[in-house]
Amino acid sequence: MEIKKNSYSIISISITMTLILGVISSNDEDFSALSQELPTDQTQLQDTISKSLDYVHQADISTTSTNILLNGINLTQGEFILLYDSTPFASKGHIAVNLPCDPNNPLDPIFDILVGRAPDLVVLPLGYLEQISKPGKMCVYHGQFGFGDPVTDLILKYVGDDESIKLEGPHSIVITTHETFKPTTESFFERHHNVTN
Repeated sequence: MEIKKNSYSIISISITMTLILGVISSNDEDFSALSQELPTDQTQLQDTISKSLDYVHQADISTTSTNILLNGINLTQGEFILLYDSTPFASKGHIAVNLPCDPNNPLDPIFDILVGRAPDLVVLPLGYLEQISKPGKMCVYHGQFGFGDPVTDLILKYVGDDESIKLEGPHSIVITTHETFKPTTESFFERHHNVTN
């Protein structure tokens, strides 16, 4: 009895897959159920996505997005949090931060985002999004990284005037990487390692 049930299941799955594959191939002769090649024309791509049951998106397989909740974190002036490290690969991407700010001067953030290849880090210039910020409580800033010098590390550093700060409720950071690559120049670590060996 058990063998009969399994045989019926296998036959059912085979018939279902044959019907699905037949429907797909009859809808579009140039795009088969086993094809993973995507059209380059945007209109054709959208049409393929909306009509195909087997569409597999491969254009940005290296894209990652990370949301970091900061609720309950205390920082004293000069302290930092390591947000991202992709060593030995460099990354290109976008960062958006929701952090407390000075209500009198939200254009001057009380946090720096440091980017680069540790220990060679620089301050990332951030744009202030006034439309979705509430100065004093939370300010939203964003910026692009890795489109110049290679970036393997992102750090959040408290640089405000107060001795310390406590992050609360909605404070968070979103980091999205679009591309990773192996830098052609040596990092500080690689230069140091090559000299000592």
